[in-house]
Amino acid sequence: MRLSRKLRKLHYYSVPAAGALIGWSRSESYRAAERNDIPTEEDGSFLWVPKRMWDQRVAQFLRGPNAKRQSRPHKSTQAAAAGPNNTA
Repeated sequence: MRLSRKLRKLHYYSVPAAGALIGWSRSESYRAAERNDIPTEEDGSFLWVPKRMWDQRVAQFLRGPNAKRQSRPHKSTQAAAAGPNNTA
């Protein structure tokens, strides 16, 4: 099944475009796709990279393997830290 151009543009990167996000050349990107370092889906004879999955991997790659996820404090915690006389 072929995807419409609009759907491809919204939800997928080309392999070279996905690799370019982290500084890889076209050939490096295709080699990474062969190694499954870049997740791909086939559409006929084309390879496409799902944006959501790739963006998560890139973010993880840029944070590093030992980085902890930072969560924002809950609003009640922020209000308690502000003190009784201050309003947040």
